[in-house]
Amino acid sequence: MSNRPTVKKDDWIKIGTSRIDALVMHTSEEHISVGYYQNHAKAIKEDVIWDGERWQFEHSGPSGSYLRGAEEAAVKRGPPY
Repeated sequence: MSNRPTVKKDDWIKIGTSRIDALVMHTSEEHISVGYYQNHAKAIKEDVIWDGERWQFEHSGPSGSYLRGAEEAAVKRGPPY
């Protein structure tokens, strides 16, 4: 969408009405991929979209992949705020 906020790799954003903290991992014209900590147990990478008001997961069902290594560690550390 044209009113999508500008984000870049390594920015932290909030996802959905629950306002889940998510680390921007990749951006393109069509997609933004983020990493987030799911249920305080797993670091997940998943695509998100801007719905005109907030960031939402692109798919309503499970569609992410597990993060490992440095990406997993960055997501587990959480945002600097």
